[in-house]
Amino acid sequence: MRPASRRALRTLGVIGVLATVPVLAWLPLGMLESVPSMIDVFGVAGLRIPASVTVGGLLLAAIGFFEW
Repeated sequence: MRPASRRALRTLGVIGVLATVPVLAWLPLGMLESVPSMIDVFGVAGLRIPASVTVGGLLLAAIGFFEW
């Protein structure tokens, strides 16, 4: 694999990880009384939004950090 495409894949992996960090950090922080939980903000049906961001970010990270 060429170095330029390897660098592009690494960048894609970092973007995927950075997309998941806020959602994953919000999950335990939502247990604090000063921070609203995801259910309070999105509702039960709206939890698909942060879940899809997390799954999409993890898929990007898996593609970006895959070793050929």
